[in-house]
Parts: sequence; C-alpha cells; structure tokens
Amino acid sequence: MRMVYSKALLDHFESPRGVGRLDASLPQVGTGNAGAYETGGVLRLQIQVDQAGTIAAACFKAYGPPALIAAGSWLTQHVQGRRLDEAGALTHQPVAQALEFAPAQLHWAMLAEDALRGAIRNYKEKQGIHV
Repeated sequence: MRMVYSKALLDHFESPRGVGRLDASLPQVGTGNAGAYETGGVLRLQIQVDQAGTIAAACFKAYGPPALIAAGSWLTQHVQGRRLDEAGALTHQPVAQALEFAPAQLHWAMLAEDALRGAIRNYKEKQGIHV
C-alpha cells in the first residue's frame, strides 16, 4: 500500500522544525519519550519552561516514518509560547488535522501526544508538582 502525504506533512518532514536536544539535567527541562524501535517509531520531545509557566523552547528527535517526524516538528512549533496547562490539553487531533493524516497515520499523532504528556509530567516531577 502506497501512502499519500499532504503538502503540510511533506513540508514538516523535508524541513523539520525544532530538531535538537535540550539539557535534560536542567530542572526547567522536561523530556518525554514515546514509541518503540520494534514498532517502527520513537519520538523524544523536550520542553523548556520559563518562570511564568510558559514553554519557552521545544525540540524533538525521532526515528520513524515521515508522519512521525512531521508530527514532532509540528508539535514543537505549536507548543512554544503556550502555558503548560494549555499545552497539556493538546491532543493528537490538531496534529492529525494540521498534517492531514490518513487514518493509518493516526498512530503517529498519538505518539506525539504521548511524548508531550511525558515531557510535561517529567517537568512537573522535577519541580515537585503533584502529577
């Protein structure tokens, strides 16, 4: 089966935004991981939160198909500048809609959501915030 990719998905896959790594040892950085190599994709998402509780920076690294890489890229762009509670309310649906995922690609948007939730949880644990 041949997968058809939307223009938005291809844009984020071919020119990904937010690729990189933050210093995970810093207390203001949260790291979330989702997926498994055995199932075809892994996404690590990191956020850096400022004193006001706003995501000042976000980056990702991914191993997997174009849809997963595009989801990580899109997500880094859309969580920066958001308050932590706003970002925490984000689901896989806006990712899938923005990138025009086919039903077979929804799994990758869900992994992006899981990685974001993991990064927020990790940040809160470092801050001693009850999660």
